[in-house]
This record gives sequence, structure tokens and C-alpha cells, in this order.
Amino acid sequence: MRYCMIERCRDAYPVRMMCRCLKVSHQGYYAWRNRPPSRREKENQRLLERIQELHDASDGVFGAPRIWEDLRYEGETCSLNRVARLMSRNAIKGIPQKKRRGKTVSGTR
Repeated sequence: MRYCMIERCRDAYPVRMMCRCLKVSHQGYYAWRNRPPSRREKENQRLLERIQELHDASDGVFGAPRIWEDLRYEGETCSLNRVARLMSRNAIKGIPQKKRRGKTVSGTR
């Protein structure tokens, strides 16, 4: 998380100064920056693309639970929390259904 902050602010401040203030080594920062994406990151990216396709196919209606059900039906192995986390990090939201309230017939108690 600290490395991401350094990455965002590297144009405004020197990298070594930010590393010293955040108490991380500059060698660790550069190693993190040049490291290839992990298998989990690649899998999350692939899953996010599929989530985006399903969300677009539903005209933006489906939220995490319904998208998770569709993914499970297709044979994906992932949890509901993972789908919800990927959706929230990328600002993908469903449209909640209106709550239905019971109506009483007039004249009855």
C-alpha cells in the first residue's frame, strides 16, 4: 500500500525521501515496481473483464450476488466476497430492486 502512494506522488517528491518518511527501503520500492504481475493479479484481471461483460449484458442491473451466481454457473471458482471486492474497487455497481411493502385492502383491519 505504501508503494502505491510512492508511485502516485513520485512526480511531486523524490522517491528516496518518500521511502525514508514511510519507513520502507528504496530498493524494495524499485523491486516492487519492476516485479511482474502475480498469478493472483492476472486472475483478478481476467475475472474483472468477465464481471464487466456480465454487468454490461445486464444493462448495469446486476450486482455482486447475481454476477457471482452467473460466474458459478459458467464454472468459475471464486467467492462472493472476491466478486464484490473487484466490483467495488472498479466502481461497478448494480441497481437495487425496490422494496415491496404489503398493501392492505381498504375497509379491513
